[in-house]
Amino acid sequence: MKTSFQHATIYYYSGTGNSYRVAEWTAEAVRQAGVDARVLSILQARPKSEVPEGETGLLGLCFPTHAFTAPWTVIRFALGLPKRAGTHAFIIPTRAGMKFGRFIVDGMEGTGGYLLALILHWKGYQVTGMRAMNMPSNWTALFPGYKHKTVEAIERQSLERLADFMDAILSAKKQYRGIVALILGILLLPITIAYILLGRYWLAKLFYANNNCTGCGLCAENCPESAIRMHGKQNPRPYWTYSCTSCMRCMNYCPHNAIEASYPFGIGLYFLSQVPMAYFLLRWLGQRLGLGDGLQSPFLNGMLQYAFILLAFALAYWIFALLVRIPSVNRLLTTLTPTHYYRRYREPATPAAVLVHPDHGK
Repeated sequence: MKTSFQHATIYYYSGTGNSYRVAEWTAEAVRQAGVDARVLSILQARPKSEVPEGETGLLGLCFPTHAFTAPWTVIRFALGLPKRAGTHAFIIPTRAGMKFGRFIVDGMEGTGGYLLALILHWKGYQVTGMRAMNMPSNWTALFPGYKHKTVEAIERQSLERLADFMDAILSAKKQYRGIVALILGILLLPITIAYILLGRYWLAKLFYANNNCTGCGLCAENCPESAIRMHGKQNPRPYWTYSCTSCMRCMNYCPHNAIEASYPFGIGLYFLSQVPMAYFLLRWLGQRLGLGDGLQSPFLNGMLQYAFILLAFALAYWIFALLVRIPSVNRLLTTLTPTHYYRRYREPATPAAVLVHPDHGK
């Protein structure tokens, strides 16, 4: 294929290898067209010196869908990209495809792709394409990993679709897909906002290590957000902070299958979040100040309740982390946790070392 592009930089953000694999497939298609292409992690990126300039330059972004939009890490990266007048760009969100019998059902990327397209357009890029690609679901905190044949089928379909998409991109033809997903994503914005403000913090506090944990620390070392701390000198165990984005790398790459997501504890956190502590606090203050219920401001109530939930979650998780160090308690919780029986998933051709220590400038 003839193309006017000379240089391409393809950035990815990936937890278990899905978006990384799509970025590699994309780079291979670009190289076959005679274009010099690099695949780089956004976590080690230096975009000012890496993003090509002018109409012969091409920029690609590959990232997973989180709560029907792009992860905040990716949005922040896009906002920090240098302005480039004329540089072409394309966007590929990955989403959880499902297979029923012989049929593969598309996942839903929501607003993620078009949000990034809007940011890049504002930066001066010529955004020529946006198309989501199905990849096997990696959210093993909720669903078991797929069998090998299912993974192969979903990836084979994506390779075929990607070939068509990249033919259009390399020919500088515009190709936009996912309008229906965008509309649904806009309708589901309340869920997206709820996830950003609270859901991700709730999910971050479900993780713990079962009795198989050896304290090796690989989960903390491999975490793309540096969200895991190893606590304890004699018997170190992972502890998840609020920086966790539930990318699922820790659970799916643990060599001992020691990482679990506790459903019983999650139920406890839900009921804890329902305690109307802000209402009682404002009512108490109003009475003490002689204002009656005068402090019952919906806005103030909401802010105080949000602060209470985050603080309560953090305190409850600290207690939970101490309790799971007791072998008998750990064993009981693990027995009651469905993830203990789930098949793990990571993109078959992607070892953890590639994601943790990518060859910068490849």
